[in-house]
Amino acid sequence: MAHTRHVSLPRLGVGGTLLLGVAALALLATQPSVRADRYSVYDGDTLEVIPGKCLLAHFHLPCLAQRLRLHGVDAFERHQNCRDVDGKLWPCGDVATARLKQLVAAPDFHCQVNENFVDRHAREFAVCLSDGKDVGTILVSEGLAFAYGRRTRYVEIEAEARREHRGAWAGTFVRPQFYRAGARE
Repeated sequence: MAHTRHVSLPRLGVGGTLLLGVAALALLATQPSVRADRYSVYDGDTLEVIPGKCLLAHFHLPCLAQRLRLHGVDAFERHQNCRDVDGKLWPCGDVATARLKQLVAAPDFHCQVNENFVDRHAREFAVCLSDGKDVGTILVSEGLAFAYGRRTRYVEIEAEARREHRGAWAGTFVRPQFYRAGARE
């Protein structure tokens, strides 16, 4: 006949249980650093950040990606085409996406997220910097994105890009907001 051996755990008592509970709560309540491990680009004005540490990491689970939208900027949609000065099609959406990928690849790339503003696609708005320069400013000044919103800081930058025929301003295009609504050239 097999004997069952019972192993008794030490009794913690009220004080020990309380201490263990407080330690567990402290572990769960402390939010690890949100320094990003990785940014990935979705399109010319949207990216995802996968934080290096999060609450899930305490349980050895992967952190969830957070989708971000560049604040005050509307870039061409992926696979959207424009026409150059000669009327020839060029992939302005793919070019805008590739340019954002290039900026994200900078070693010091980072974003400041405004958690109070979320768009209808559950994206939080962010201002991002690459090599110390505002990414929105770069995209708008190169004619790969537009100022989005009446009071955005990029309105004058867009006007300058337009005057100097930079990027898409050298030819013809459908603004991204109208392209999303179904407009084509």
